[in-house]
Amino acid sequence: MKKFYTLLFSVALAFGANAQSTIAQWDFDAATPAAAMVSSSGVGTFVTIGGVEDNLNSGNMPGGNPSTGKAYSIKSFPEQATASGTAGYQFNLSTVGFSSIGITFDPRSSNTGSKWQQFEYSTDGATWVVFGNNGGAVANDFANPVTLALPSGADNAVNFRFRIVSIFAPATAEYAAVGATSTYSTGGAWRIDNFTVSGSTLGVNQNQIEGLKIYPNPVTNGTFFINTSANTTKDVVVYDVLGKQVIKTSTTNAVNVSNLKSGVYIVKITEDGNTATRKLVIK
Repeated sequence: MKKFYTLLFSVALAFGANAQSTIAQWDFDAATPAAAMVSSSGVGTFVTIGGVEDNLNSGNMPGGNPSTGKAYSIKSFPEQATASGTAGYQFNLSTVGFSSIGITFDPRSSNTGSKWQQFEYSTDGATWVVFGNNGGAVANDFANPVTLALPSGADNAVNFRFRIVSIFAPATAEYAAVGATSTYSTGGAWRIDNFTVSGSTLGVNQNQIEGLKIYPNPVTNGTFFINTSANTTKDVVVYDVLGKQVIKTSTTNAVNVSNLKSGVYIVKITEDGNTATRKLVIK
């Protein structure tokens, strides 16, 4: 078992003000890459970027934190003095219904890997904001966990993205190796473990449509219904877990989702100037 214990993903209203929840987590305990990429809690996707390759030992991922588990390891980073800020890890999820977004993870690098990691986030999947870097603190162990508190721009975002990429050492055009006596190599390997995104559930005043009810949930017959106290026309947008808009319609009650595949979706409802978001499961 990993050291983090998590709650299931939810975009429902808070039952208490500023309640803390885990939005999504990857513990990477599966030995094979395909299985390790699947979130262990919550809904989201994980990919590697910039042409890196999985770093495997006899087909399996190396040890994690703790060593009884696994970590996701990559190698084949850019050549020295090229492509700074392009290669590493990327996580895609929705922070709808949450504020005060926090991120924690356990990094590690081999001695010949880049010791400088840059942190970036996006709310549209295209425009990236550089949040900061690790100060060159990654080591050849898991002794330096990272804890980040993101700005409000990451709150309540359907298309939230976060990535960790290798960068040149500050004021240079070259990568710096982790080991004090080592030389940077494209074969230098990174590991990441226990990546967790958490946040405070938004209060009722931030998601207020009086009398809002969505049913049935899960949806089993291709249609769900929205009831409110006002029962006026509602603008409804449905997003998949990657933040892609899959339905946009106006209705007073029924929404047809028969063309959607089974899975988890986010529904954004606007009525008389008030907006609410809910998780929807389609079976």
